[in-house]
Amino acid sequence: MQKLISYFTDGIASQTLQTVGAEIETQFVDKNGYAVQTQTSQQMLGWLAENRWKVDCRKGNLITTLVDQNGNKVFYELGRHNMEVSTIASTQTCVLDVVRECLAQLYEAAKRFGAVPFFAPILKSNKDLLVIPDERDAIWLELDGRDALAPLARTSSVQFTISVAPQQAVEILNKFGGRIDSFLTDFPQDVVWKKYIAESSAKYLPNRYGGPLVFDSLSDYCYALTRHDIVQGVHLVPYQNVSDPDIPLYLRSIWWHFRLKRYGNALCVEVRPMARRTDDQFSLQLEKVLQVVYA
Repeated sequence: MQKLISYFTDGIASQTLQTVGAEIETQFVDKNGYAVQTQTSQQMLGWLAENRWKVDCRKGNLITTLVDQNGNKVFYELGRHNMEVSTIASTQTCVLDVVRECLAQLYEAAKRFGAVPFFAPILKSNKDLLVIPDERDAIWLELDGRDALAPLARTSSVQFTISVAPQQAVEILNKFGGRIDSFLTDFPQDVVWKKYIAESSAKYLPNRYGGPLVFDSLSDYCYALTRHDIVQGVHLVPYQNVSDPDIPLYLRSIWWHFRLKRYGNALCVEVRPMARRTDDQFSLQLEKVLQVVYA
């Protein structure tokens, strides 16, 4: 457990709300409201790669991740029709401008190939829309089973990641935990996530999604993490049985509503349970996050 504690503390020099980053998932549909095909999403990414973006990752012949000159990224989020914009860390006054600029370019690419953004958190469809852009997702597919994983490809969320001072991290996590009901009021994919955990062939602990909401200390937070097994290959291995865990990858596989992350020398809290709605909701969603921190 000491490795986890050190990961969250060694060399950290961040201040609370010094930076804010955003992750915006957007599903794209055709004129009839059906999820676009992989060919269309590849055309979108290809056009962007010719206009201000460059290819950062491929899987075979598929473009899977783009990056712009500032470090903002666009990549597949499980679904062949679902794209995520992940912004660089910015200030709280500028982050939404970065989001809107990236999305405007993505929408322009979609328009050129007959696609439009779908402004809702869940796309009603019985089709298997999964796309497996990298080795990590391929492992998850084998670990979970396609039937369990596929519904997640039809959901889209908004997430904000805020920097925190180390001494305030647990206090801020607990503030968010105390407001969970206000977040889940508009997070219909909560049901989808719970069904995924229950039906996955991996047999996760129930609180691998959602997680505990209150912690006594950073040590308590890390102890709660270590109750969850590490994915190695297509197997789950108890944390204490892995001598040199890939901690960032491990943390990404524990889907708590509010979780700590590290970026360079910045400690951050990621706020996850927010539904994707129209773009004019971003300001309200960010304000909701900031109000919790300032409370």
